[in-house]
Order: sequence, then C-alpha cells, then structure tokens
Amino acid sequence: MDRIAYINHDIDDAVRAGVLATEDLPVEEIAVLGPTGSKRIDTLVHDLVEHSGEDIAQSAEVGRAMLSLRSFMFEHVYLGPRARAEHAKIERVLWGLFDYYCEHLDELPAGASDADRVVDYLAGMTDRFAIRAWTDRFVPQGLAL
Repeated sequence: MDRIAYINHDIDDAVRAGVLATEDLPVEEIAVLGPTGSKRIDTLVHDLVEHSGEDIAQSAEVGRAMLSLRSFMFEHVYLGPRARAEHAKIERVLWGLFDYYCEHLDELPAGASDADRVVDYLAGMTDRFAIRAWTDRFVPQGLAL
C-alpha cells in the first residue's frame, strides 16, 4: 500500500514542481493504471482486492504497469538530473532534522533505541512534511513563506 501511495503522490509532486509534465508519463502504463492520481490509486487498490487471497497479489498487467511506472520515476525523478542537483540540500535537511530529533526525543513516538526512533521517524516523513518540519525548526518565524 505504501508503494501505491508514494508513487502517486510523487508523480503529483513532480508535476507540481515542474520536474515532469503530465504528457511525460509513460503512455502504456497510464492507459492501464489511469490518467490521474486518484484513478491510479483506485485501479491499484481494486486490483489488489480482486487478485488477493491468502497472499496479497496484483494482476500481471497491473503489476507490470506499476513496476514500469516505478522504474520511470526512478530514472526521471528520483535519480534524474534535477533530483541529483538537489541531493546536497536534501542531505542538509535530513541531517538537520536527525540532529534536532536526537536532542528532542520527547517529540517522537516511543520506540527502540534513540537513533532507530529518529531514523524511523524521518523515514516515515513525506517530502512536504520534512520540509515543513525543517522550516518550523530552522527558519526564523516570520521569514518562512
């Protein structure tokens, strides 16, 4: 379910950020999964429900389309030239949040070791949540957009 959610949110984020245009999305995969994020989520969830028994499964067609769309996202978004250019900034944000939360463990849910709690918390953040968390903690009030 995480893959279904993140790939579709990431497509929406990439289009909104200008990294992708809707017409850049792979035609065959979009024809199978749907033209919008909500339609793709609907298709993927219904496919899981229809093809799962004791084990969670997808149909071959929908599974191939999702895997291909995921590969497309890695090539064009996650590891694409615009993303690589932002890696140093992303690393600074994550290290800043890691250091902050290591010093403010009381803001995190209870869990295993302190470092694992911080890593698990950061791993569960969406991009927007991480940027908001960093902005709230490191940008002086009144200066954030």
